[in-house]
Amino acid sequence: MNTEAWQPQTIIDHFFFDFDGTLTSLEGIDVLAQMNGVAEKVQEITRRCMEQTGLTLEDYRARLVYTQPTKAQIQLLAAQYLKAQTLGAEAVVKLLLRLNKKVYILSGGIRESILPFATRVGIPLAQVLAVDVYFDEHGSYRGFDEQSYLAQAKGKAQAILDLAPASANSLLIGDGMSDWEARAAVTRFIGYGGKHPKAWIKAHAPFFINGEELYSLLPLGLTQAESTQLTGAEAIHYDLGLAAIKNKVVLIQES
Repeated sequence: MNTEAWQPQTIIDHFFFDFDGTLTSLEGIDVLAQMNGVAEKVQEITRRCMEQTGLTLEDYRARLVYTQPTKAQIQLLAAQYLKAQTLGAEAVVKLLLRLNKKVYILSGGIRESILPFATRVGIPLAQVLAVDVYFDEHGSYRGFDEQSYLAQAKGKAQAILDLAPASANSLLIGDGMSDWEARAAVTRFIGYGGKHPKAWIKAHAPFFINGEELYSLLPLGLTQAESTQLTGAEAIHYDLGLAAIKNKVVLIQES
């Protein structure tokens, strides 16, 4: 079998997944804002950050100040995340882990709400990079970790550089501008469409999954030699991704 031009030529060791809108269909901060009656204000900030400007510390702070999430609401969000898992997310992550890949969640979301999802799919909690939020003894919002890279502009790129050796081959998949801004920090960037494709990412990403599934990541992230190791359900999932590429559900920019 000939190697396709879009297939990785060397093994990718580190896989970085955006969370909101990628591993799950939800945007967590918008869900919390809806709970507290401030959806319009918060969604406007989220939309601008995701589609145009990228995230800033000021935007991050403003959304939480508007929302004032409680600890109980964070737990409710965690349960909703589990129900809104993107098609193929768990299978893809577990396959990568079986192949001894380093798999990370890299998110500007609230870490406590993401941890149950990570446990479900098998990602070590130490490899969940997200933002810590603080509460008082009554469970009321009191602030967040303002030093976190992931609450700041271009923070994902810095986080990746801290996690992956310069010699490592790495891949990042995500749906927003904060992911696009980090593309130079990885060997391969994949834009993800999901329920709300971002026009800029779709037009400019070298690879763009124009759908609501993650099986396509497998042929884009594994070498041809690695694909021959897959059997049973893993091989079926790989073939689903291959079909998406052949049917142009995955958009590939001409190099």
